Order: sequence, then C-alpha cells, then structure tokens
Amino acid sequence: MSLQVGTRLRGQNSTCEVIVVKGSDTPAVLMCAGAEMRPTAPDPTAPQVSDGPPIHLGKRYTDDDSGIEVLCTKAGIGPLTFDDSQLTQKAAKALPASD
Repeated sequence: MSLQVGTRLRGQNSTCEVIVVKGSDTPAVLMCAGAEMRPTAPDPTAPQVSDGPPIHLGKRYTDDDSGIEVLCTKAGIGPLTFDDSQLTQKAAKALPASD
C-alpha cells in the first residue's frame, strides 16, 4: 500500500494513531509494534502490546531512506517501522537567536 499525504492510520495492536505528512510510492507497509497500520479501527478483541518504545503525541517520526514522515496524533507503544527500517523521532529545528 502506498502512503499518501493526509492518510490517517491506526495501530492494530497498539493505541498509536498517525497521519502521513510526507508520503511514499514505495509498496512497503507502515508497521506499529509488529502489526500493519490501517485506516480502519482495530479489532477490539485483538491483543494489545504492553512492551516497546513509546510513540509520543505530537512528535514526528521519519525514515531518511524512504523519505516518509508521520505525525503521531494518539500516543501508543511502538516501534514504527517502514520497509523493515525503524522510524526515528525527528529533532526540532533550532530557532535563530534574537540578538
């Protein structure tokens, strides 16, 4: 599935939700905690993960190789991976000095 800008995705075994900021035409899959992220609501009977790195609300996660970037709209347990590569939290840009 190619990821288009503006697509909202939900973790199927985590409470994590993201929106795609920079998409990719690569047919790879965005995964959260080892399960594919989908635009549909998760199955309420699916087991939820309880161990893994946290995905923080309001933070951007990116993969330099593919160029994909997502914004977390609901915190959860990760990690986020795309094409077998773990997404990293994007650092904030430094503001210029106001001298």
